[in-house]
Amino acid sequence: MSWSPLRCTRHSRVRRIRLLPLCLVFFGTVSSALPSAVQDPQAEERVDPFAKWLNQDVIYIITPEEKSVFSKLTSTEEKESFIEQFWRRRDPDPASAFNEFKTEHYRRIAYSNERFHSGGIPGWKSDRGRIYIALGPPTSVDRYGAGQTYYRDIEEGGGTTAVYPMEKWYYGHVEHIGSGIEIEFVDKTMTGEYRMALRPEEKDALLYMDGAGLTLFERMGLDTRAGRIRAMDPMRSVGGEFDAVHKHSQNPFLRLDRFFRLQQAPRIQFKDLKAAVATNVTYDELPFNAVNSYTRLTGKSFLVPITVFLPLTELTYETPSAGAGAVAGAGAVARATVNLYGSVKSMGGRIVSEFEETIYDDRRGAATEETGQKSFQKILPLPPGIYKLDLIAKDLGSQKIGHLQQRLQLPVTVPDGLALSSLVLSDTIVKAEGETLPSPFVTALGWKVYPVQGRRFSPGDRLGVYFEVYSFDVDQSRDLVDLDISASIVNSGGEELIDGPATHLFSRFSDRVAAALVFKLDGMEAGDYSLVLRVEDKIQQRDVGGRVRFRIVPADS
Repeated sequence: MSWSPLRCTRHSRVRRIRLLPLCLVFFGTVSSALPSAVQDPQAEERVDPFAKWLNQDVIYIITPEEKSVFSKLTSTEEKESFIEQFWRRRDPDPASAFNEFKTEHYRRIAYSNERFHSGGIPGWKSDRGRIYIALGPPTSVDRYGAGQTYYRDIEEGGGTTAVYPMEKWYYGHVEHIGSGIEIEFVDKTMTGEYRMALRPEEKDALLYMDGAGLTLFERMGLDTRAGRIRAMDPMRSVGGEFDAVHKHSQNPFLRLDRFFRLQQAPRIQFKDLKAAVATNVTYDELPFNAVNSYTRLTGKSFLVPITVFLPLTELTYETPSAGAGAVAGAGAVARATVNLYGSVKSMGGRIVSEFEETIYDDRRGAATEETGQKSFQKILPLPPGIYKLDLIAKDLGSQKIGHLQQRLQLPVTVPDGLALSSLVLSDTIVKAEGETLPSPFVTALGWKVYPVQGRRFSPGDRLGVYFEVYSFDVDQSRDLVDLDISASIVNSGGEELIDGPATHLFSRFSDRVAAALVFKLDGMEAGDYSLVLRVEDKIQQRDVGGRVRFRIVPADS
């Protein structure tokens, strides 16, 4: 089945598809996110005297490689030696007895604690403190009080508005990030807690007041307030090739890329640690699975969601007062805790990215009888290439360890012409409530897409697929795209069984079209099938296709 072209205008943001109605994709419900454990840092410090150094003093400057090595050390002598080498590697003049880097680092911590604390939150934990400790004093700071008039730059649309309490920090140059860096911190709660803003609209106190705080372009009729709000909610990309010049620096996907880089510890040179973190783990006591996919972040990088599935029957649940291996009582809340370590390496063995996360799952009653799985997602920004993904999971209750290794294949280059992202199969797609990229499972469409483990469905299920289309042409005279998208389900012999989705949702951005299609599998027999997708750009007379296999299994299997 082929649908008529998706057409969008810049100003009205109208989306039209002639044959199929634009429907909201919703099927099933999803469990609420489980609360993370509240840890007591002081209690941890009473057990481990080095916890404060690791979790507070150097939390923003220690690299993932160093943190991984430090966590493996067991003796006091080893840890003291590591800390000494840690500061020595950063000493600009190792020949002198005075370590300027260490002195400056602790000065930044003291300054942050004095100036950036709020509501019981120490300054080093605040967003401003984190940036100040990692990057140092900004070149300049602009401060605004509550309700103060703010004159927007032309890149933000011009005009004036009233703002929440905010600070705009400017860095002339930040190594490994770039020059002319502006970071905004906004106190939307009016409690003194300034949070780093990802979008310029976050500081606008009049954003939801009709007729107030209009931008210059809204006054001229070249933009609308509703369009500006819609653009910020799903991380809509602006500032692309065919968008207004005043929006070029506000492309949220470029801002997202910068956001990721600002979270990273400052890079240093230490080749001696590379060999120390390269260990071969062969444990398979804790079986688990994972899937990965990719979408485009910028013209030079990709967003790679890695989804981990932990079988609940393999986890050990404990009550807060119970010992290892204890089973929760009938009405008690029991918790399973899993530490997850991930490493992405190039085919040559170079570590490209590392992460460490703690995953919790809470259950009431006979927790050990729970079935199903706990899903967790980590989103990484990665450059083009082919990688090896290593995942190591450890159940803290049983001390069982599992190891999973996968090939992580991205395009070796970012294509210039018409291209697709991964085709992500899902049985649950729901509206994201108050979450945007890079929150787990959230897509550029503004919906949460939960991948299916093993691409296995049951008869009568709904099969959803999420994908994005890139590098299409635009009719600049009318600001229209002309894409013909067709999708069908075929059996292993190539016979077409379903020639189109039951429901669909499209959203156009300046540099991509995000789409979610939903198929009904009613009446389908168990077996192997494929979802076949084809996208044709009628303007540039080019097409691109994709295929993803899946299996329908009996409901009781």
